[in-house]
Amino acid sequence: MIRTVAKRSAAAAGGILATSVVVSAAYAYNEYINTPEDQISKHHTMHSIYYQSLTNLFMSKLGSMAIKEFESDCKDAINVNEALLLKLMQRCKDTAYGKDHKLVDIISREDFRRKHPITTHDHYQVYIDRVYQGEENVMFPETPRMIGLTSGTSGSHKYIPVPPLQRKVFFTKGIAITFDALQNGVQHPTNHALQWPNLQKSCKLMHEPNFTYTPNNIMVGPNSSRPKDNKGLLKLYTTPEMAFEVRSENELLFLHALYALMDPNLGFIEANFCNRILNFFVVLDENWDKLVKAIETGSLPKDLKIENDIRKELELNLEPDFDRAQELKQIRRDYKDALVAVKENNDASQPSLARRLWPNLHTILASETGTFQIYGEKLRAQYIGQDIIVYSPLYAATEGLIGVNPDIHGKSFVLHPNAMFYEFYPIDETKDDDVVDSEKTLFIEQLEVGKEYEVIITNLTGLYRYRFGDVVRCVGYHHEAPVVEVAYRKGQFLNASGERTSEETFYKALSRTATKDWGLTLKDYTTVEYSLKGNRKPRYVLFVELSEDMHGIQPFERLLTKKREDAIG
Repeated sequence: MIRTVAKRSAAAAGGILATSVVVSAAYAYNEYINTPEDQISKHHTMHSIYYQSLTNLFMSKLGSMAIKEFESDCKDAINVNEALLLKLMQRCKDTAYGKDHKLVDIISREDFRRKHPITTHDHYQVYIDRVYQGEENVMFPETPRMIGLTSGTSGSHKYIPVPPLQRKVFFTKGIAITFDALQNGVQHPTNHALQWPNLQKSCKLMHEPNFTYTPNNIMVGPNSSRPKDNKGLLKLYTTPEMAFEVRSENELLFLHALYALMDPNLGFIEANFCNRILNFFVVLDENWDKLVKAIETGSLPKDLKIENDIRKELELNLEPDFDRAQELKQIRRDYKDALVAVKENNDASQPSLARRLWPNLHTILASETGTFQIYGEKLRAQYIGQDIIVYSPLYAATEGLIGVNPDIHGKSFVLHPNAMFYEFYPIDETKDDDVVDSEKTLFIEQLEVGKEYEVIITNLTGLYRYRFGDVVRCVGYHHEAPVVEVAYRKGQFLNASGERTSEETFYKALSRTATKDWGLTLKDYTTVEYSLKGNRKPRYVLFVELSEDMHGIQPFERLLTKKREDAIG
């Protein structure tokens, strides 16, 4: 009897599964036959079309739900943010940290501000050491997914234990809203028939980091997207799975460029930050002949430094594409002619190499906010022109999701009230901002538009009233949630004489000087403090990379203008 019931149940389950597979396959096939050919990646197989069609469907539904929830949270952001704080107190009250700091006694945000100190990373070192050694229930109740290593942009690298819940929040409240923004915002300047989501693939510039491991086998390294996070998602990208085994950045960028060039219907190029997108185009430009030859012959360059087993598998699936190679050669010739014409006619507009290579490329996903602005400007000026959108979707760090950008044309972020608990400390240029009055932090409804604030967070990783180093500028409110621009990282100052000039201020002054006073374009720069012997004032040594067409001007021999001296203090 039991065996008969089990057989019937198994048969019913099998029937349901078979029906689901048939329905989903029919849906994917319908997507395929109804999608214009120029919106279907040349790298696709029927299996990857099936996967992308269902992924698009799932993410479309998830994105719609996420944006509705986000809008609801923003309309009641004050209460939502405080409710999140109290939820975090309850979640971690029985951890070692929670017991030591009596989190169970916190009953309101004012109570929290009064009872818990402002913290920096040093405050948690003893607890992080215990997590590193394998102790459970130290900073949060779950077993850590990994120990994240910060980028170190404001000082030395720091270790932060990361719970599994953080990844879920990042996906459902961050990535899902990004998808919704793209779904509602992607437009092609000339191909008005292009609709997204479709079956275009993306060139995603990511790599597999070199991780270390704790004595208890917890992974330690960067907390950013990587190929092995979800191998199924690799079907959405032009670069094949085996290529991600290459650990050398230049060689991997070469392979990214190769497989991107092979797909004339490319839709996206993605990276965390704009400087990596720029590096991608530089590698593509400098290795053009090798890339085209590899496409034409189906063989990788002999001097490409990759392991033999990786080379063999890649070449096994690298079919020669003579027609695409000839097309690329013609594109290059036409592009060079266009550059000459622009120069001869003193035309300010720069022809877009990217638009010629990929006519239906519509979006570049990468942060160009804050100090990455210079790379976004160079990217437009040298490679992509003005009609390809550069979308900065998320404001995030090793510590977790902070803000979202629901407008693909926008450059600011709405602080998500249900991602972290936020406090703010006003930036006062006349005071030492290393000292913060613990009871004078502001809550999300107390910011003034136009003013800058240090962000202090309480998050899912067990950090409380934590100064992680970011300074933001409030540019408005979305309902009750602050809208901010990332101004700079604390520690990114020029401070030879106590003037505390931020990198943003310095960059704007230098860029203005190069353009208006030197008549040149600033391409890149770096500067260091230089102290002289005796009683002479300290100064800065500045190294600049300027536009190549300098007309005999030697700007490095010029003294800085009074305007710039005033601008940088």
